[in-house]
Order: sequence, then C-alpha cells, then structure tokens
Amino acid sequence: MEDDVCVISDWSHYAHPRRTTHAKGISVAVNSSSRRTCVCYIANEGYLFQSLVSAIQARRMSPAHCDVILFDLTAVRGAESADIESVCIQNNILYIWESPAFLGNLHIMNARLFLDQMLAPDYSEILYLDGDTQVVGDLTPLLEFSPRDGHLCAVRDPMVYLNGIKRLPDGFEAEIRPFGEDYVNSGVFRVNRHSWADISREALAQIGTATSALHFEDQTIINRVTEGRRDYASIRWNFPGFILGYGLEDIAQPSIVHFMSNPRPWQGSYAPWGRSWHQPYADVARKFPEIRQYCDALVFRKKAAYKIKQIAKSYVERKLWLSPAIVDHMKTLEGSSSI
Repeated sequence: MEDDVCVISDWSHYAHPRRTTHAKGISVAVNSSSRRTCVCYIANEGYLFQSLVSAIQARRMSPAHCDVILFDLTAVRGAESADIESVCIQNNILYIWESPAFLGNLHIMNARLFLDQMLAPDYSEILYLDGDTQVVGDLTPLLEFSPRDGHLCAVRDPMVYLNGIKRLPDGFEAEIRPFGEDYVNSGVFRVNRHSWADISREALAQIGTATSALHFEDQTIINRVTEGRRDYASIRWNFPGFILGYGLEDIAQPSIVHFMSNPRPWQGSYAPWGRSWHQPYADVARKFPEIRQYCDALVFRKKAAYKIKQIAKSYVERKLWLSPAIVDHMKTLEGSSSI
C-alpha cells in the first residue's frame, strides 16, 4: 500500500484514479482503483492524539489493502493538526482535514452520519471506530464480514445487560427499555457504503430537537432507524473498557476495547484497566514527542482523587458485572452473534 496522506477540500480531484492531490507542498499520488475498504476515525482538536493511537493500532491489525483514515474536523488547522498529520504520514495512515462547516449546528459526534459524503467514492466497505478505542486483535474477520444489505452491524450496548436485570440508571428507562436486548453501541460499526448512506439520511431527518431529550442522542436515533435492520456482532468487537479485568474476557477475548466513560486510559493508569492499557498512549508520546503535549493527561491534583475513586468504583462494579444474571445473558447473546 502506498504511503499516502491527503488534506482534501476539493473532492473532485480525489474521485479519479491516479489523480495527484497537493497538500501543504506534498504531492500525493492517489490510486483510487485499489481502494475498497477503510477503517475510519473522526476527531477534532483535543481528541486527535487519542484517535491517532487507536488508528496506529488499527493499521497494524488490518490487512494491507485496507486503508486507515483519520478525518480531522478541527475548524482551523493549527499546530496540533500539523503535528498529527506528520505522525500519520510516518505510520501509513491517511490523514484528511475537512472543515466542519458542513455540520451546521450539529455536534461533531454526528459527523459519522456524513461519511458517505466525506469518503472518496470508491470506498464501498466501512468500519467506523470512535477515537476512545484500542485495537488489540486482528480486524480481518470483521472487515471481511458482509452485513446484510441495508443492515448495520454493531455490538449491543452495555445498557442491554443492565436493562436485563432492571438496573438501568435513573432516567434511562424510557430511552433504552423499548429496545429490549437489541440496543447497539454506535462507537464501533461495520456497514457497506450504500446502506450507511440510507441509514444516515433517515437519522439526520430525525436529529434536532428530538435529541435534546436523549441521553445517547444520535446513538439512540441510529438505533431507531435501524430497527429490524441490524446484524449483531460479538462483544469482542466493542468490549467495554470499564469491565476489563473482571474475567468477562473469557466469554469473548477483546479485539477492540472501547473506553466509554471517564477517566480514560490516556489520562493515567487507573482501575480497572491499570498500567497495561495506559501504556500504548505513553509509548506513542515517547516515540513521537512532537505530539506528547496533546495527550490530555490529568493534572496531578486530579490523579490521586481519580485513583481512589476508581478503586472504589471498580469494587462495586465488579460485583455487579459478575452477577450470574449478567454473565448468563452475555453468554446467551454471544451465541447468537453473526460475527
């Protein structure tokens, strides 16, 4: 695979095989005819470092023919974007800056609903990952999996298991309970291009004032519009970081770990994940000191408080997540996964 990096605003150049795109003095030959599958990240200033670490892992864990793309939606390209771009080049990751103006008043989390417009037209298969993930297993099986036409392939959200034992947090019942055990997390999904275009159009038509009353906003909208059109993936492809180390990895060995709640492992070595899951961020910061400052580690006075809080929280959550009802439910749903 060619070591291509593009900063693109005029997509007409990117849509044709062997057209040359110029970015900040860099001349890049883009061979679109060989590009069919991609792993996509979307981030902006303040979240680029974390996404880049995951993208570096995804590059190692993906076949050579699959592109790994980091979309930078920072409003104005500054030093952080330039530094992240440089490290992308060194790691064979396709870096693309795009002005977020197309989002209008929508939050950047909704940018994934524009992937059909953001991606070059020759990409037909998409694996989307949130930037607060780590890729620790071979992605080939998921990339080679073909969701049914019109379907979204995703992993059930942890809320499904809390719903099953009637332990949803206060205020979440109305949003989650109607889905039963079919509510998915949208931080990782596998989909073909034309299906996602249709899903996105339907979701965008519902996003607006409706999301103000939702805890999970666009995720819940995506669940609504894909009702009856979902292929369910194993929890190994979107393993919740807050249950690491409890022994649930024996049910499904994680390939993608999703750190869904604060604190996050780039901020320090906290329970339950500890030093091993913080280390990838420290390693990238050490190898590429030019981006160390963007790591967003917690300031010292917060670290001690978080360590104590996380130890106490992990003690309580371990008992909850190892309850026989949740373990049995998780095993049952794993048995019905498509991939």
